[in-house]
This record gives sequence, C-alpha cells and structure tokens, in this order.
Amino acid sequence: MSQNTGLAASAYRKAAANVHPSIALVRIYDELILAVRQAIRAKEDKNHELAFTKIMRAATILRGLANGLDFDRGGEVAERLFKVYNSYILNLHLSYGKDDVVRRYAKLLEGLVELRDAWAFIAGERLRS
Repeated sequence: MSQNTGLAASAYRKAAANVHPSIALVRIYDELILAVRQAIRAKEDKNHELAFTKIMRAATILRGLANGLDFDRGGEVAERLFKVYNSYILNLHLSYGKDDVVRRYAKLLEGLVELRDAWAFIAGERLRS
C-alpha cells in the first residue's frame, strides 16, 4: 500500500471511529468532490500546479475507497464500485492534459455527486432505523 493510500485509509478509520461508517463515507465523498471542484477552478485559472495537486488528492481518495472495499461482504456491489473507482482514477489522469479537461472533469463530477447523494440517502436511512 502506498503512503497516500495509507493516509486515505487512516483518514477513513479516524472518521469512522467518531461517526457512523456511512456518514464517514459521505464525508469522504465530500472531500473527493471538493478536490475535483478545486481542480476545475485551478484549470480554469490556468494554475496547473494546483490543479495537478488536487487531481492527485482526488485520485488518492478514490484509491482509498477502492482499497477499503470488503469484497466478501459487498459481493457484486463491491466489485462494481471497485471498477467505478478505478475508472474515475484513470479518467482523471487521462483527461488532465486534454483541451476540454474542464468539461471532462465536470462530467466526472456529476457522477461523483450522484454516488455521494446515494450514500447520503443510505446513511440517512440507516440512522433512522
């Protein structure tokens, strides 16, 4: 496990120790979404160094999410999420130098927001139970 992946996993464990795991997951998604939004703004401002830093942060969070999946308990859902997370990582990196990078990142962001909102709904339902 890389140092960055270890840091992401450590952050998840720390957050999960203080709140319900589904709430911690939503917070992690919030950090991920923030990093992508900051990368978009940095690209629009032609601040390539900041954009790169934020994309690397987003990729690290996604790697942490992928490595934190429990395939025994999660089964097919965990396998699908693993593919989704790795697809996002690949697309973040492949899109970086493209002329339409802002549009590409905005599209990725839409998908991340949908995933976040789905987990937020699940978290809310679990807390009501």
